[in-house]
Order: sequence, then C-alpha cells, then structure tokens
Amino acid sequence: MIQKKDIIEGLEEVWAAWENFGSELSEEEWLTSSRCPGWTVKDNLSHIAGTENMLAGNPAPENSPVGEHIRNPIGTANEHWVESFRNYSGAEVLEAFKEITSERIEVLRNLEEEQFTKVGWTPAGEAPYGRFMQIRIYDSWLHLQDCREPLGKPGDEDGKSAEISVQEVVEAIGYIVGKRGKAPEGSCIEICLTGPIERTLNVQVEEKAQLVDHFEGEPTVSLTLTSTDFLALTGGRNSAAQYLEDGRLVIEGDQELGKQISENLAFTV
Repeated sequence: MIQKKDIIEGLEEVWAAWENFGSELSEEEWLTSSRCPGWTVKDNLSHIAGTENMLAGNPAPENSPVGEHIRNPIGTANEHWVESFRNYSGAEVLEAFKEITSERIEVLRNLEEEQFTKVGWTPAGEAPYGRFMQIRIYDSWLHLQDCREPLGKPGDEDGKSAEISVQEVVEAIGYIVGKRGKAPEGSCIEICLTGPIERTLNVQVEEKAQLVDHFEGEPTVSLTLTSTDFLALTGGRNSAAQYLEDGRLVIEGDQELGKQISENLAFTV
C-alpha cells in the first residue's frame, strides 16, 4: 500500500488541480456533457464533493435520483449526492468542494497509522483505509480528465496523482488481462505506457495472469499507448477501436489477441 504521506500529497495535488481547472470555467462550460454518461462537468465535481461528504460522516441527501446511467447500488449512492447539488451553480459546487476537501485533508493528516491501515469496506472490496484513499486519488484524477477532454482543455496528465492513478490500475492488471481480456494460458502480454507516466507492464498467464518483471522470451502481443489513454480505456471512458483507428493505440504481435484484450480493458464499476 502507498504510504500515508504520499496519499495526502496525491490528494492535495489532484484537488488543487480541480480548483485551478474549475476557477477558469464559465457556467456554460460547467454544464457541458462529460465523458461520463448522464453527467455534466459540474456533476463530476458534485460526485467528488459528495463522496468526501460521505466519508466525513455527513448523512446522505434524501432525494430520488433517476437516469439510465445509474446501473448499480454504488451508482445510486453517488447520484443522491450529485442530485443534491443540481441547483447549485458551478462556482457554488466548487466552493462546496473546496470546503469539504480542506476538511478531509486535515482529518487525514491527523489520522493515526492504525486507523490508516485498518481494514474495512472499499470500492475494491475489504482493504485498508489507506487503499480507499488511493482510490479517491484515482477517482478524482480520472473525473478531472473526464471533464478536460470534452472541453478541449488537456492538463494534469503527470505528477504524483497521475502516478498513483496508474498504480491503482496496475494493482488490477492481472484481473484485467486474465479475466476481462481472457488472455489464454501461456501468453505473455506487454503493455507499454509511453508517458507522461512511463511504465512497462509484463503480464504472464499461467494458472492465472500476473505481473512479472520480465519474460523469458518475446511477448505474445504488445500494446503501446500513453498513460492517459490507458487510464481512459481501463476506466471504460473511450473505445479501443477509436484509439486503434487514430493510431493512439498500437498493437504488435498477435493482432487478434491484442484487439481482444484492448476491447476489454475496462474494469471500473
């Protein structure tokens, strides 16, 4: 698990990025559709603010959210908070976000180590509280990109929060390649992230798919793309076919297997 100091620094960085991004938006931009179905740019920030309110122990709003984009209990819980901010302006949501995240950072700074490592519920199953906070960095970073892309305002693709977001996906890469991508036993899958976060992920499939330091021979297939596009695909935001067509994703080796894996990278709920 990533250390408490790094988690706090990652949260501070990504939340500051959200503040800087939001402070420059017009109300029309706040109401622009994001990469998340059913959510505007403002809704994405409402979701982040709502989750931090939930973690602060504030009671969930009493409302009745509806929408085809609500597909599971977690989605319903998220939507209660999003709906509660629906009549706020973008600037008002940003102020509410700044208030709760400032409060949450202070709580985390004062959290004893035994509380930080205490196992409990997280979106990834039973895990230490610190892992939950790692997921909060990933969630906050990915939703920022969900809003930057439609507005044509790229940024914040590197730094500690981006590195931790990549690591969050790396921890699930065996499941992604083996279960989701159905890579066959005996195959070796290389995923090369060209930057801004540079990583080479070697996944070997034996009894199960797992990350290894290196392969004995050549990989069965290699997928090459940026870390930003990797996180978009594993987050289910965009299609691999689109990336293949415009050259953002390059497959070398077994083309059929590469397409099969790339089309099934999404693992978030």
